[in-house]
Amino acid sequence: MDMRAAPVASAGGISRPDARAPADPRAVLTSIGVAVYDWNLASDAIEWAANGADVLGLPSLAGLADGASYANLVEPGSGTTRAEAIGGSTARDEGSGVPYAARYAIQPEPGRIVTVEDTGRWYAGADGRPASAHGLLRVVSGAGVSPAGEEGPGQRERVAFLRKLASEVAESGRSKRPVTIFVLSIADLAELNDSFGFEGGDAVIAAVLSRLSGVMRRRDSFTRYSGNRFALALRGCGPDQARIAADRLEAALATAPVDTGRGSVGPRLLIGAASAPDHALDAAGLLRRAEQSLAIAKRRSGPSLVVYDPQVFRSTERRPREDGALDVIELLNARRVVFARQPVVDASTRTDAFGEALMRVSGEDGRVTSAGDVVPAIERAGLVPLVDMRMLELVVNHLAAHPGERLSINLSPLTLDAPDWLATLASYVGQRADIAPRLIIEITETVAIRDPEGARRKMDAMKALGVAIAIDDFGAGHTSFKHLRNFPVDMVKIDGAFVQNLSRNPDDGFFVRTLIDLAHHLGLSTVAEWVEDEETARQLASWGVDYLQGDHCGVPLIPDPPLLARTA
Repeated sequence: MDMRAAPVASAGGISRPDARAPADPRAVLTSIGVAVYDWNLASDAIEWAANGADVLGLPSLAGLADGASYANLVEPGSGTTRAEAIGGSTARDEGSGVPYAARYAIQPEPGRIVTVEDTGRWYAGADGRPASAHGLLRVVSGAGVSPAGEEGPGQRERVAFLRKLASEVAESGRSKRPVTIFVLSIADLAELNDSFGFEGGDAVIAAVLSRLSGVMRRRDSFTRYSGNRFALALRGCGPDQARIAADRLEAALATAPVDTGRGSVGPRLLIGAASAPDHALDAAGLLRRAEQSLAIAKRRSGPSLVVYDPQVFRSTERRPREDGALDVIELLNARRVVFARQPVVDASTRTDAFGEALMRVSGEDGRVTSAGDVVPAIERAGLVPLVDMRMLELVVNHLAAHPGERLSINLSPLTLDAPDWLATLASYVGQRADIAPRLIIEITETVAIRDPEGARRKMDAMKALGVAIAIDDFGAGHTSFKHLRNFPVDMVKIDGAFVQNLSRNPDDGFFVRTLIDLAHHLGLSTVAEWVEDEETARQLASWGVDYLQGDHCGVPLIPDPPLLARTA
């Protein structure tokens, strides 16, 4: 096997002459305006990298710990949001995640609007729906406060609309006079443009505007603030009356087909609604919630009206099962936890160098699925160490049966802190002298940096057993140069969120080259994750990366036949 020699390690870390230190990854990441995040869609919790507040220009991210709070920053109509890009995806997660990309504007603080690019990869649960996402948020260069009188397209109309409603929305709780905002969009307008031309699409928009104006009450306010976004403020209308108002608007559109010059069409509205004081007490927040509701109306087939529901945006539709712990124990005892092996190849020769063992679950029907829907139950039940140790057993059994292979496994923070982890690892790798050198333990940046001294002691103990150690998701901005230099690691796996954008963003290329140089400065091997095309693979190889991992280099496959661990 064409494996490169691991660097010599000591109790203090990598033994290497101390040349001038390269740039600190965290400082570089902040300088290019990038923050990495993890979003658990089941709980709606968002975990930001350490530099997230600096990138967004905020004193802290305490108020942005969940998706619903972050969604409140999004400027309505500013573009496809993260939630829309993930929720609207029709792709299937085959076990390696599904890429997503979004670009929109947020308002981190009153009066300060910035445009962001939001890219990453979402992972499905057992039901095939998105369960988690790992990505990066990039503040686009030059974004900031729009000077007075220089608003972008639709911005002036939106600002005027919100100013007109500001006092009424703020007073709605005290005055008991509700205000409902409708955000309306013509369904399938892009398809109409394709079928009837842009002139036909314009004819449909003009007809919609005319017919809606004909049924509006004198006290209602209406504006068009983007190409296919209209906002309607209904004074004295609460959530219970929204359906009646929506029916009135839909009836106006249904009076007759619209003649486009190339055929007739019956336009249909999609409506997102939110009401004050129930859903917000500021006009901008109310408009955002109506916009979020419209996004759901676009994704769903069914009623054209969606009224804002806080429970939906907090993902409580996916409530944890009370018997989650029992289910996990049953999975383990029934030997339904298996692993898929994804190859990691040499960047220069593309030969198989080693593999990563990824947890999978075998269903009662024998069909193997990703573990996305099981992991939350495992975490809630506090059984992560038990599952990690079962994965260790599976991998050790596989390595014993395949002397020519090398595998890596992921280690969770709870398992690293478990009092019996080191003893368990020693019992497995001590039985066969050839196992330990072929086993790589992957630890994420967040685990390593949470307690640097404690993490280093545990890494030293694992290294003494003969295994190799890798820092996973490297580049998220947690690990400083000083910490990395003192950790006894052999390899870093560069966060795929940066690799995914190499062909589109030069800043990511600069940052990935910085990470490669830093790793080589310390004598560490490098693995680039999420390699999905030949152009990216060649670019990374030219920069000196050692190994490549991603579907382009090989998809995760269940060993045939899968080796199952003994029952507990």
